[in-house]
Amino acid sequence: MSAVDDAVSILSQANISGIDAIEGNNLPQELVDSKDKTVVLISDAANDPASFGNDDFWALNQEVEVQIWYSQHLETDPEDIEVSLMKAFVHQNWQVAAVRQRTLGPDTQQLSNTFYFSRTKILKETF
Repeated sequence: MSAVDDAVSILSQANISGIDAIEGNNLPQELVDSKDKTVVLISDAANDPASFGNDDFWALNQEVEVQIWYSQHLETDPEDIEVSLMKAFVHQNWQVAAVRQRTLGPDTQQLSNTFYFSRTKILKETF
């Protein structure tokens, strides 16, 4: 599975209260325009070969970007959502690589935040 697929699965299984939709790589138009839902978009940030030896590599250093746009009618504290999101990844052996600060979109008046999570994936097969 790709890092994005794994990350979507982690958050989907976490059932974090306050998150209405989780998508990988692309947001459907109805979610792009939505101001009434808290939406998470996960995309690749890095996928670099690692652990070299014998003219080959045995692992991938992977990183995903997790963007969250909060509903304008959010009834949950954003910090509660963010802590739950970070714990979901850490409990699945990912590392928190970076957390940006919440920002308020000037046009939409939606609060948003961006996170980066990384892992080293050991490859099971040689090609």
